[in-house]
Amino acid sequence: MTVSILVVFVVLALLLVVGIVVARKFVISADDSEGPIGILIAPCVLSIYLIALAMGLVIGWENNRGAADAAVEEAGHATALYWNTAAFPAEEGARVRADVRDYVRAVVRADWPAMRERRELAPSASAALDRLRISVNRVPSQDPADALEKLQARQNITDLVQARVQRADSAADHVPRFVTLATAVSGLAVVVLPFGMQVSRSRARLFWALVNLVFVAATLGLLLFLDNPYSGVLATDSGAFQDALAGFDRIDASAAGG
Repeated sequence: MTVSILVVFVVLALLLVVGIVVARKFVISADDSEGPIGILIAPCVLSIYLIALAMGLVIGWENNRGAADAAVEEAGHATALYWNTAAFPAEEGARVRADVRDYVRAVVRADWPAMRERRELAPSASAALDRLRISVNRVPSQDPADALEKLQARQNITDLVQARVQRADSAADHVPRFVTLATAVSGLAVVVLPFGMQVSRSRARLFWALVNLVFVAATLGLLLFLDNPYSGVLATDSGAFQDALAGFDRIDASAAGG
């Protein structure tokens, strides 16, 4: 299920409440604060948090950027197939072009909401791709030139199918749960330790403890938002396919003018 803004804030609020309870129940003495906890444990916890956070952010970033590149490539295959229909007989070419448009519209209207909300592809878009494959297979090839054009169209269909499989994999991609859990738990410790240490309660110390809390909350929130490549901060949208639909109109206008 997609991580929403509400879920993120609920998680952060729960961590904060747990942190406050722990800080009040297990107060750290001044000797421990200036001793093993402050010198050894706190730096180790911070290191674990930063390492886990870095791993999660890198994985989430790569998933999101890979999904964006794949969407552009898939839209390019659809456009190549649309151009390819210019060499088909008029009736078959019109049918294939209509099916290409139907498929791309289904990707925008059905696939994207399904990927964003359920991390899966929509059956209606899969059915539209099946109809497109059937339309291409029904195009007659009466001479070698026609056979070559049909072969290219079949290759474009194969590329679309492979791109769709890749997009299904991308929709299921997420930051590994153990990384998210390690980041959350170590982040909680990083937030709690400054408040639990019984050392001088100066305004500067309190200020930096609050800054530390905000930093952990913001970075953990960013990690949660990167969990789904099709939602959140760097979500991959359907812009490439919408551009492809607009390009189909320009292709039709160019063919009519020619």
